[in-house]
Amino acid sequence: MAGDREIPGIDPRLVAAIAAALAAAGHLTEDRQIKHVRALKMNPWKRAGLLELMQGRELRRENKP
Repeated sequence: MAGDREIPGIDPRLVAAIAAALAAAGHLTEDRQIKHVRALKMNPWKRAGLLELMQGRELRRENKP
């Protein structure tokens, strides 16, 4: 990450794993970089509702030049 700054509450190993997964899937290339990372603290009921809405949608990746 830029500057290798430690962010309280965020495990650097988790950030590295997410970055590796994004790179493996082709979403993170050499010309793109992670700008910032922040911890999300969300109400569990709200999260469950959003998850239910998202699972009902068809997700597809569009090829962009």
